[in-house]
Amino acid sequence: MVALSRIGPTVFFCSLIWLALIGPACGQAPPVRLEVRVDARALAPGEPLRIRVVADAPLDALGATFLDEAIYMTAADASGQHWSGWSMIGLDQEPVVASIELRGSARDGREALGARALTVIEKTFPEENLTVAPRFVEPPPEVQERIARERAKLADIYGRREPYAPPVEPFVRPVPGIKTSIFGMRRLFNGQPRSPHPGLDLRAEEGTPVHASGPGRVVLAEDLYYSGNTVIIDHGGGLFTLYAHLSEINVTAGDQVSAGDLVGLSGSTGRVTGPHLHWGAKIGDRPFDPEALLAPVLF
Repeated sequence: MVALSRIGPTVFFCSLIWLALIGPACGQAPPVRLEVRVDARALAPGEPLRIRVVADAPLDALGATFLDEAIYMTAADASGQHWSGWSMIGLDQEPVVASIELRGSARDGREALGARALTVIEKTFPEENLTVAPRFVEPPPEVQERIARERAKLADIYGRREPYAPPVEPFVRPVPGIKTSIFGMRRLFNGQPRSPHPGLDLRAEEGTPVHASGPGRVVLAEDLYYSGNTVIIDHGGGLFTLYAHLSEINVTAGDQVSAGDLVGLSGSTGRVTGPHLHWGAKIGDRPFDPEALLAPVLF
């Protein structure tokens, strides 16, 4: 049997932990040792986690799971020893102690195994009631096909996984305005409950320049029924950011952008109560608080 021992402190937040795997006494080569680190603003609902792994031998592949969700791991360089992935804690997650489980294969044929225990804390979100045009609460029949087509297109985009690691540098704010509605807000439109707010609303007068918050490739730049003129950037490894309700789009799908590049001008297109920027971030199709991307990545 292979015994797993965890060495070092058990502090969950931005700490370093070494996992030693003790091999059988029958002369077989020991499994690959993994160094695991978690960078996070907090271990709470709606928060993303960056998982970074260093192996003491080159790996061909590495997989991970957390809270019963698969984590897409990508090699951070050509050595095969540095790997990176993003996960998140869902909005409805209850407090729990859960483990990141790691399993991979080395280039020399050995197995790589590891685990990291994390304590998820409780977080609640407020509620707000918004009044919008009735067509955005109960869409008329003539737009149902459009909405279904757009949902299918977004599902395809968020289902892609570019095989390169997202940037390690902190992201930047797309506009300087203050927050006017927070991520995770439990929302009612015209008194009817809808999904929690999947992003952050930032104050931005009509025509305010909107900048890419991180480097990546534009994968969508068009008008959508609910979010109006919208830009989505793929940052690699399943990490996306979104910029919605723009009055003008200044990029096209396929463009490569850097942090701070102009992607459009703020506006009030789509389902809105006034001009602002909706800034979103997702791991796959699961939204998280984009402000967490502004926190420094700790090493």
